[in-house]
Amino acid sequence: MSLLQEIQNAAIDGSSDIETVLRKCRLLAARLKHEDFKNWVQWELDGYPDDVDLPDYREFHGQCYGHFSGPFGSGIKNAQIPESCIPNTIKDILTMRKFRGGIGSLAYLVNGHSENSLRSPWPADAYPLFHNRVYERMVLIQAWVDIPKNVIVGMVSTVRNRILNFAIEIEASNPDAGEASLGSVPVPEAKVTQIFNTNIYGNVGNVSSGHNNQQTATINVTTGNSQSLANYLKAQGVDKKDIKDLENAIDSDPKPIDTLGENVSQWIQKMLRKSAEGTWGIAKDVAKEILTSAVMAYYGIPRN
Repeated sequence: MSLLQEIQNAAIDGSSDIETVLRKCRLLAARLKHEDFKNWVQWELDGYPDDVDLPDYREFHGQCYGHFSGPFGSGIKNAQIPESCIPNTIKDILTMRKFRGGIGSLAYLVNGHSENSLRSPWPADAYPLFHNRVYERMVLIQAWVDIPKNVIVGMVSTVRNRILNFAIEIEASNPDAGEASLGSVPVPEAKVTQIFNTNIYGNVGNVSSGHNNQQTATINVTTGNSQSLANYLKAQGVDKKDIKDLENAIDSDPKPIDTLGENVSQWIQKMLRKSAEGTWGIAKDVAKEILTSAVMAYYGIPRN
């Protein structure tokens, strides 16, 4: 069995050890001689350095909760903290969580805790800012971001899906690429870069190589070509059913001139909810850009 087939089979098998799959990818990266892919694999295994931009799927925007204390022994436990109560200057610090640890630590968060969600605490020096700000005459004594376990599961699943898509595309370019001999170039570097950008970083965001950042924002969708739209969304991890729902929404809406129709807009909102819930492994703030740009490219509507 070829290395590419081993990687594909292991990525498909949800019970296989994700770290072993990534180690096979490390070998493939060496044979492809592709630095960006090698770095991504190494960072997924060992963790992302502080000076490297995280992929979108490793960032999570969560709902905040807290315990409050009031007069005469009163109090409220596990109370939701509305984002409208959080100053904009610190909103990202308190609501966003970035997962820089190696993939093994993500797997541990899923398997090592019996609760359905995890708590990521606020810094204690933020508490005094919320006296009477959330609930009248109530003092915030503890706060955290709630992280559903399925968000972490989605991150690991996203890595599997992107590895699988990458390996399939490399195999289509050269079925023997995984067995390349020393000094050979089994797939042209430009082709590997294209496949990497499309399937690993999803053509959106910053692709980091060492300390140099390369900005990529290519939307591979042809105007009026539903198959190109479906292929692009599939590469972003969108389910077949959701893609079909979008196709139905497009058929139901009149062709837009400069703004999207009602049904398509509702579909985008549905996907954003899935992103927020962690059932689609794309961060919500990035998801909106992915979906809107792709659909508008399909319609041929220029982005402002």
